[in-house]
Amino acid sequence: MDVSIIIPTYKPGDYIWQCLESLRDQTLPHERYELVIVVNGCNEPYHSQILSHMQAWPEALKTLVLQTDQGGVSNARNLGLDKANGQYVCFIDDDDWVSPTYLEGLLSVCQGDHAMAIANVVNLDERTGQMRGDWLSACYNRNAKQPDSATLMSSRSFLSVACCKMTARKAIGDYRFDIRYKQGEDALFNAQISHRLKHFGVAPQDAIYYRRLRQNSAARSRSLWSITRDNAALALAFATTYLKGIRHYSLLFYATRILACVKATIREYLRPFKPDI
Repeated sequence: MDVSIIIPTYKPGDYIWQCLESLRDQTLPHERYELVIVVNGCNEPYHSQILSHMQAWPEALKTLVLQTDQGGVSNARNLGLDKANGQYVCFIDDDDWVSPTYLEGLLSVCQGDHAMAIANVVNLDERTGQMRGDWLSACYNRNAKQPDSATLMSSRSFLSVACCKMTARKAIGDYRFDIRYKQGEDALFNAQISHRLKHFGVAPQDAIYYRRLRQNSAARSRSLWSITRDNAALALAFATTYLKGIRHYSLLFYATRILACVKATIREYLRPFKPDI
């Protein structure tokens, strides 16, 4: 098994069918990848609906549907990692989807047990129906100009998210997402495995991860106090992780993680004072 795709889902809407069908229709042969879908914090009718939807799928495409009463995307991803059989791992959110060449393109540049490959990323604005570049696009485009020179630092934006890339399973090892954190847990997880990432690949432009920009984001309803508290806790977690592994972690990389926590807090405090344009 080359690739395991882990999809956490909580009370999914119809958008999940587009996600699953985009993975079914990959150019990579079905016997080379598997889907691990984790229904978390809910059960029926979602669990049965997903199983029913996939009944007519090709037998060569291995699918595993798990269910847990414990909510939380981090817990779901951890359960998926525990069941993954692939040499490489991709995380995909249930409201996103990928291009037909997504897996094949990433796999073509993800080399060895210490590799990570980044993908092209495009956003769909649900409000306008328009496609546009993602905040990760600048990082991808810079690295795509000189793909042989991609490094941890040049690719670091992709280490702030769980999705939009492929990671060697051995680089992940026994590391798991910390379920104590509700914001920034993706960045912390990637920072913890960063010392095991030695090769960074850049997938072709047609290997696209499509992100759906939904209007009911929970992040926008959080108070300034909770944002400040969570960013401070995350910055402390980065500092603690670095000090525990000071001999093999990159100081410069971890400094950018802590600085990002500070900038994110300042940005939230300034947000109410920005004039409407």
